[in-house]
Amino acid sequence: MANATETTRLLHEHVHIHRHVDEEEERIVDWDGPDDPENPLNWSSAKTWGHVAIVSLLTFLVPLGATMFAPAIQQVMGDFGSSNDVISSLIVSIYVLGWGLGPLVVAPLSEVHGRLAVYTASNVLYVLFTAACALAPNLGSLVFFRLMAGTMGSTPLTIGGGTISDVVPIQQRGLALSLYMFGPVLGPSIGPLLGGFLTQALGWRWIFWVLVVVYTCVTIAQFAIMRETYPAAILKAKTDALRKETGITSLRSKLDSGLSSSQILARAVVRPAKMTILSSINLVLSLASAYVNGVVFLLLTTAPVMFQSEYGFSARDVGLAFLGFGLGNIAGLALFTATSDRFVRAQAARDALKPEHRLMPALVGAPLLAAGLLWYGWSAQAHAHWAVPVVGSGLIGAGNVLFNTAIIGYLIDAFTVYAASSIAANTVIRSVGGTLLPLAGRHLYAALGWGWGSSLLALLALGCGAALVYLYVYGAAMRSKHPVRF
Repeated sequence: MANATETTRLLHEHVHIHRHVDEEEERIVDWDGPDDPENPLNWSSAKTWGHVAIVSLLTFLVPLGATMFAPAIQQVMGDFGSSNDVISSLIVSIYVLGWGLGPLVVAPLSEVHGRLAVYTASNVLYVLFTAACALAPNLGSLVFFRLMAGTMGSTPLTIGGGTISDVVPIQQRGLALSLYMFGPVLGPSIGPLLGGFLTQALGWRWIFWVLVVVYTCVTIAQFAIMRETYPAAILKAKTDALRKETGITSLRSKLDSGLSSSQILARAVVRPAKMTILSSINLVLSLASAYVNGVVFLLLTTAPVMFQSEYGFSARDVGLAFLGFGLGNIAGLALFTATSDRFVRAQAARDALKPEHRLMPALVGAPLLAAGLLWYGWSAQAHAHWAVPVVGSGLIGAGNVLFNTAIIGYLIDAFTVYAASSIAANTVIRSVGGTLLPLAGRHLYAALGWGWGSSLLALLALGCGAALVYLYVYGAAMRSKHPVRF
C-alpha cells in the first residue's frame, strides 16, 4: 500500500495527464510549474551567470588559439624551410575550417545527448590536439593538428548560444550575449600581441604550451561548475528516473519527439544543412557572416606582411600593432552592450518586439567595417604614419563585433529551441569564408595594392549591409510566409 501511495504522489507531483481523442491516457512529464527549479531558466543568478562565464572563457581561449599564431608565421616557415605563401596563410586559417567542420557533429550531439557531455569531451580533446601542435615534427602534421584543434574548439562557439538560450530569459540576453561574445572579441584582440611576445622570447611552440595549460585550468572549472542545461535532456533524465521509481513505462517527456536516438541524431545532422538550404534568411546571414569573417582573417594574415614590409616591424611590433584592432573590438562590444537590451526592451514595451530588432547593431557595423577597410588600405598605400592604419583596423574590429554579435542574437531569438543548429549552420559557412578568403589575401594586395584591394573588400561589405537592411524590414514577413519545418 505504501508503494502505491508513493507512486501516486510521484505522478501527482511530476506528471500531467492528457487525453487523446481515442480516450487513451498518455502520461506526459513536464516541468513542475513555471517556477520549477530544475528548469534552467529558473536557476539562481549565481548558477546562471556561472554557466555564462565558463562558456565565455572557452569562447575566449578558442579564438585566442587562432590569432596568437599569426605573428609566428615567418618563424614557423623558416624552421620548416618553406616559403609557400598559401601554406603560410593556411596554417593560420585551417584552424578556422575546423570551426566549420565541428558543428556538423557538435550541434546534433548536443541536441540528442545534451550539452554537458559534448562540452566535456571536446574540451579534453582540444587540450590533446593543442599539445600535439606544440610537438609537430613537420608542416603537414602541424596543419592536421591545427585542423583537429579547431574542430574540437568549435564546441563553445557552436552551442554556447544554445546554452545562453537555455539559461537566460530573452530580456536579459543582450548582457549574456555581450559576455559570450567578449571571448571571440578579446581573443583576436590580444592573441597577436601575446603571440608576438611569445614567438620572439621563447619560440612559436610555446604558444601552444601556454594554451594547453590555460585551457586545462578552464576545463577543470567546467567539470566543477557546469550542469546540463538543455531542456529536452533534463526532462528525458527526469522521465527515466520516474519510470524507474514508479514502474510506469508509458511515461514520456513533453519534449520527446517520439523518435529513437538514432533517428533524432540523423535528423539533427541534416537540420543545419536544411536550415541553410530551405531558409533564405539563414542562407543570407550565413553568406554575409562568411564574408565578414573572411575579411577579419584576411586582415590577420596580411597585416603582419604589411607592417613588416611597409614599416619594418618585428614580430613583437606586429603584435602591438593589433592593439588597434583589439580596442575596436572592445569598443564595438561596449556599444552593443549599451544599446541592444535597451532597444529590445523599448520595442517590447510598445508590444512590437520581433527577432529582427536584434539586427540593428549589424546595420551600423557593416558601414563601419567598410569605412575601416578604406581607412586602413589607403593609409597604408600612402605610407602614412603607422598609427593611421592601426586606427583603421580599430574601425574594422568594431564593425566586425557589431555585425556578428547582432546575427548571433537574431539566430537565438528566431530559432529558439533549434538555436544550436541555426548557429551551427551559420558557423559552418562563416568558417569556410574565414578559411578561404585569407588564402587570396596576399595575391589580392599584390595585384591591386593596399588601397584598391581594401576598396574592393569595403564595397562587398556594404553589399552585406544592404542585405541585412532588407532582412530587417521584411524578415518577419519572410519567416511567416516561408516557415521551415524541422
